Amino acid sequence: MFKKILNTFFTKFFTAIAGFAILVLVSHILGTEGKGEQAIIAFNIYIITLVLTLIGNSTLIYLTPRKEFSLLFIPSLIWMFGISLLTCGVMAFIPGLGGHYLWDTVFISLIASVGEINYYVLMGKERVIEANRMKMIYPICNLVVIGGLVLLKSFDSIRDYVDSLWIAYSISLVYGIFLLRKEYASLYLPTYKEMKESFKTLFSLGALKQAGSIAQTLNYRVSFYILAFLCGSGAVGIYSNACSIGEAVMMFGTSLALVQYSSLSNRQSNKQAKDLTIQLTRVNALFTAVALAVLCLMPESFWVLLFGEGFEKVGWVIKILAIGIMFLSCSSNFTQYFASRGNFSISASASFAGLLVIGISSFIFIRYWGITGAAISASLSYFTTFIIEFVYFLKWIKRD
Repeated sequence: MFKKILNTFFTKFFTAIAGFAILVLVSHILGTEGKGEQAIIAFNIYIITLVLTLIGNSTLIYLTPRKEFSLLFIPSLIWMFGISLLTCGVMAFIPGLGGHYLWDTVFISLIASVGEINYYVLMGKERVIEANRMKMIYPICNLVVIGGLVLLKSFDSIRDYVDSLWIAYSISLVYGIFLLRKEYASLYLPTYKEMKESFKTLFSLGALKQAGSIAQTLNYRVSFYILAFLCGSGAVGIYSNACSIGEAVMMFGTSLALVQYSSLSNRQSNKQAKDLTIQLTRVNALFTAVALAVLCLMPESFWVLLFGEGFEKVGWVIKILAIGIMFLSCSSNFTQYFASRGNFSISASASFAGLLVIGISSFIFIRYWGITGAAISASLSYFTTFIIEFVYFLKWIKRD
């Protein structure tokens, strides 16, 4: 068990390091404009993948030991293809949303989504180390391709970045199919009745959870679209790097919250659950505050050295985002408390409320204050999410 936990942590850590290395390379070579385009493409792929896996998400871990692979894979695949076509239609009619890489974005998302099915099925079969190995192939291949192009002095456009995604996700998908070759070899088309029951099960277990994840993800990134529309991709490049740094700070808090979730799920005592949540929230807040303080003290020259010319404002944006990041990091402890008590609706509602706040405030603040306005809107959204969960947490512990 410890070996699997350690392997999973290493996978997450290595993926984060690889992602940061790509962020630095893209920033230095393509500048603020190119980094902005890259950020929009990466986020489009991520959000589309969340929608495509509305019924093929982490609930597959629970269902894999209980249902045949065909009853999980075929309905999920049908959903993915249908939503992919619908997404192409929607993005084609919204100027600037799909950009020049609409078809690339959608089909890369489709490949990534099938890869997610492979990952969760492997986890459901308790083949954790193999699943983590498959998960690491994407960041390794992506970094190797981009790094190789940089060394050959051939990485000079967003097209090169998109091609690296095609290669990385495709290799990861092929490897996942290889690991599950017995399951794929025994695939069959379920009957209409079996398909209907499978759809119903997949939706009932996964839709609410994934809807909350989509809302929270949009809280992180909806400002990208509004910034791109009002201020151009250069502003998105600066803002996206600041957000990435802020999210890196929250890695400790989210990891702590996952440990909390595991612990609370095995505790029957409500008092123990309350006390542990409060203790871990304090630890989370202390670590996050120290990390943010260090980042806020960094001079402009540090960010220019890290990302290249044009990224001087990254430090300023981080300072504005800092208070919001603090609230959001702490709210992860309340999210896991509610989840361990079997309640997913409170966190989902808080995420949707935060999304409403950032959706309205961004149009106002970004129009007048640009990147600064985007950071203020994000902090307001994160505070909204925190305060809703905090109030409900107080109600729950008083009730218990």
